[in-house]
Amino acid sequence: MMNWQNYITADPLICEGRACFKNTPIMVSKVLENLADGVMPNDIQKKYPALNQEAIQAALVFAAQIAREQIFNLSKLASHREVRVAGRLEAIKLNDYTFSMAVAESLYPINGFAKAVDPQTLSTLLGKNVVVFGTAHFTKEGALLVLEAAQIEIAKERDLMIWGQVPKPFLRPFDMSDFKVERGLSAIIGKLSGDETDEEVLQALEELS
Repeated sequence: MMNWQNYITADPLICEGRACFKNTPIMVSKVLENLADGVMPNDIQKKYPALNQEAIQAALVFAAQIAREQIFNLSKLASHREVRVAGRLEAIKLNDYTFSMAVAESLYPINGFAKAVDPQTLSTLLGKNVVVFGTAHFTKEGALLVLEAAQIEIAKERDLMIWGQVPKPFLRPFDMSDFKVERGLSAIIGKLSGDETDEEVLQALEELS
């Protein structure tokens, strides 16, 4: 059977991560929809000159394997979650809406795309501290793959303190180090031995207020 992986790929920066044909922005679903509507392969090729007959055949093999093996079920997909990330907007490419940003805790920039953000607004934020609201996509190993921005705005100092870190997926053990800013009781946990009197605890709480 034909190896569809020679013709089809999925890149978070192309077609928003949907399956598409290699070296094109043509989504596999478009070809499958045409085939389902009775459009002949030769006519599909005329409609999409970048595709050859082998690529169109690969779309059918791809769909058949998904139906047979469910290769894209939730247990095999990389996880994602809604996040806020604050840092310096280092680079943008308005032609494809991609950007990179630097956060305090990382040696490497975070890459993302911002198709939902107005290009003119995006260009005014270059070189500034920003906070990105959006979706973080992760590899199956839990590493950040790409940041999909729904909104980007100027960051306040508080944003940098709270959100200035690389997002992590939820599918892992809880870790208190996820929270960089300690407030309330969290600020004194670990500082008290556990043998304090009620008065000493109340005094510590009053110092926090």
